[in-house]
Amino acid sequence: MANLLQLKNGNKSYGQKEIFNSVSFSIDDDEHVGVIGPNGAGKTTLFKSIVGKELLDSGQFTFRQGLRIGYLEQEAEWDLEKTGEEFLLADPKVHMKIWELKRLGLSLGLDELRFQTSLRQLSGGYRMRFKLLGILGMEPDLMLLDEPTNFLDLESLLALENFLQNYKGAFLLISHDREFLRRVTDHTLEVEAGDIHKFP
Repeated sequence: MANLLQLKNGNKSYGQKEIFNSVSFSIDDDEHVGVIGPNGAGKTTLFKSIVGKELLDSGQFTFRQGLRIGYLEQEAEWDLEKTGEEFLLADPKVHMKIWELKRLGLSLGLDELRFQTSLRQLSGGYRMRFKLLGILGMEPDLMLLDEPTNFLDLESLLALENFLQNYKGAFLLISHDREFLRRVTDHTLEVEAGDIHKFP
C-alpha cells in the first residue's frame, strides 16, 4: 500500500493555545479516514495545513510526488447565480469533461435538470453535491472533506453515504456524526489535546 502523505513532528500554536505538539501520522492509498475530536481541537487547522492555507510552526509534511488533493471546505464563497454546470465549467482545476461529470453526477443524484438550475434555487444538500462533484472533477488522489454532512437533508445524506462507501480513492472526513463515520470509514484519526492518534 503506497503512502500518500506523512507528517513528522508537527507543531502549531495560536498564541498561548497549543494546537499540535510534535504530532506524526501517515495516510495511505485508498484509506477512508474519519477525523474526530472536540471543537477547537485543530481538525480544520490540520486540513488547512495539508493544503498550505496554514503553516505549521515546525515539523514537515511529505507528499507522494504529484499528489493531487481535493479540499471541500466548510465555508466557501461561490457565485449563486451560476447554474450547476456553469459552476463546474468555471473552475480551472476541474479537468474532467462536462459529459464525464454529468455521468459521475448521477451517482450523487444530480440529473440534467439540476445541472441547468441556478445554485441559488438549489437546497444546501444539492449545492454540497456540486461542490463534491467539482472536487471529483479534479481527479484527486486524496479528498479532504470538512463537515460535509452539516445541514444536509436525509436524501442528500444517504446519497453522500452511498457515494463514500463505494469511493475507490482515499479521503479524510471531519464529522461529529459517529454513526455516519462508522458506516463510511475504515480508520479514525483522533485530534485532541495537542495530539493526533490514528487507529483502525
